[in-house]
Amino acid sequence: MNMPEGAAIVTPSDIRHIRTFIDDKYPGKPQNEKSELVAEAIRRVIFHQLPDFAEGIKKELASRLVRRKLIQKGFVRRDDVVEACLELDIRDQRIVRPLREWIERKLDVTVEDRELQRVLRLVKPARSERGSEALLGRIAKELDASSPGASEPMEEQRAGSSWLAGMPSMRILTAAIGCVMIMGGMLVYVVSLLHDRSETAGMAVVSAAALEQPEAASQAAQPKHAAAEPAAAPAAEPSPRMDNDLPQSLQYADIDEAALQRFLESRSSMLAGSRYMDAILDAARHYNIHPLLLFAITGQEQSFVPDDHKRAKQMANNPFNVHYSWQNFNTTIEESSMIAAKTVVNLSKNRPEDRDAIVWINRKYAEDKNWSKGVQSILDMLEEIAA
Repeated sequence: MNMPEGAAIVTPSDIRHIRTFIDDKYPGKPQNEKSELVAEAIRRVIFHQLPDFAEGIKKELASRLVRRKLIQKGFVRRDDVVEACLELDIRDQRIVRPLREWIERKLDVTVEDRELQRVLRLVKPARSERGSEALLGRIAKELDASSPGASEPMEEQRAGSSWLAGMPSMRILTAAIGCVMIMGGMLVYVVSLLHDRSETAGMAVVSAAALEQPEAASQAAQPKHAAAEPAAAPAAEPSPRMDNDLPQSLQYADIDEAALQRFLESRSSMLAGSRYMDAILDAARHYNIHPLLLFAITGQEQSFVPDDHKRAKQMANNPFNVHYSWQNFNTTIEESSMIAAKTVVNLSKNRPEDRDAIVWINRKYAEDKNWSKGVQSILDMLEEIAA
């Protein structure tokens, strides 16, 4: 099967894991009911990987992708999603805007609505001739061709006004300061400043104000996690588990690391490397968080960092997108793991008893209101594989 794993949103391996999970959870159900549960679970996985259209549109697209692609080929790729979206009315702003945001994330570019509409009109005829093959690649090529001096990746241009225009005022201020420092040749100093700020502001991902609470400030005096320290350092000196407000099910527990690594390798994930796994596991132990929750966040934020991405190594330094994004804060996997873990702990505080913990964290970790659903779906899958 000639399929790049890094470009897939549902793989044959995913389907096997879902079937095994349903069989184990509902051993007494008739096979036809189990099949319906498997199909519904797969539709949910696809649903959470789609652009943020209205719920009815997403449900229809998910069902269409199951019928047309999954049943025929056994997998669904990002290109298949694009092909399905091209059947929608791309003149409608309720369609083009969510699709633009999705394409920007997948291709790591910045593009205006009108430019994207122009490019989509160009690739539509090719789609009818060649199906969904390399649709995202053709879109990327057209976008590059239409941008003067576009030989460098588009993310290098994000300090410009098109990037700032869509950001809240606090992000504009943060980005402007960062750009001035970078242009002044002070990259190392910027990283140290951001790290110092992270210890006092609680490491909010969406907004620094999110963690400006007394309980977050009380942790400001903790020792810095130096980027130059060996990744195994925390494990060398075992300490009592840190108290936090996460439910017991999301607190630290040992996992089948070998099974998790095999899964990550099947997804062509950069995080399958021992350095990345060790850093995330160390952060989970240090902050008493279930390791699979942190890995689920990387799955939701960066699809586990597929190694075929043109900047996979940089993405893997910050697969949690702490401090807004991996482009804005490109540090080390050791530091970003610690920051992400601390953020999860801080954002889990003051949770009402009737509120789900991941939904509660979603309020300030991510702007996408469906973020928690994606994290929970991935966490359920990882628990079946490696818990």
